[in-house]
Amino acid sequence: MTDIRTLIVDDDFAVGRLHGTFLEQLPRFALVGSELTASTALGRIRRGEVDLVLLDLYLPDLSGVDLLRRIRSDSSPDVDVLMVSAAHETELVEQAIALGVVDFLLKPFTRDAFNARLHAYASWAQQRRRLREIGQVSQTQIDALLTRGAHPVVRAAPKGVSRATRERVVAALERSPAAVTANELAESTGLSRVTARRYLELLVHEGLVEMQPRYGESGRPQHEYRWAGHRD
Repeated sequence: MTDIRTLIVDDDFAVGRLHGTFLEQLPRFALVGSELTASTALGRIRRGEVDLVLLDLYLPDLSGVDLLRRIRSDSSPDVDVLMVSAAHETELVEQAIALGVVDFLLKPFTRDAFNARLHAYASWAQQRRRLREIGQVSQTQIDALLTRGAHPVVRAAPKGVSRATRERVVAALERSPAAVTANELAESTGLSRVTARRYLELLVHEGLVEMQPRYGESGRPQHEYRWAGHRD
């Protein structure tokens, strides 16, 4: 996966530098710069230099919400925005969510919290890219996209899901050096193909497994699955 080009927009230079230090330690992210104002940030975004903006709500020339509106009104940039702000006002948070932020992280926060949100976003963005390549989605994949990766909707385990079988599938995926199809997983675990696929889709929905197409010599591509999570 290409590194996610990330721009930090915060009117506090020291805070922006600190968040930049956090970001530079994360895999899959590339810090392209830090801006103090909305106008300079918007210029970089419009030039296509940015995939993700870490945006504060309080800026000297324009509010973060107004900058977000301008980003969304532009037809060319395909940019995600993650709000990083000390703003607790419900109206501002609701406006940001309505404008499509991928997450909202309240200051102050720990480095671990920052890392967790960015890791979740990276997994979500990768899944979105792969689904665009496939061109079709299942209901579980739609659900995963709507949660935006950071906070999946909590649901009871589907009826008939066995913890032992789930652990069996997880262990097989963790051991596998490469992505596997449902057929390959079924062969390695002794499960039926239907059961293997069911648990794979469950793990995709939980954000623990990444799915991508595997193209063969002819016919429709198969789905293959790769472990991307961690144990609690």
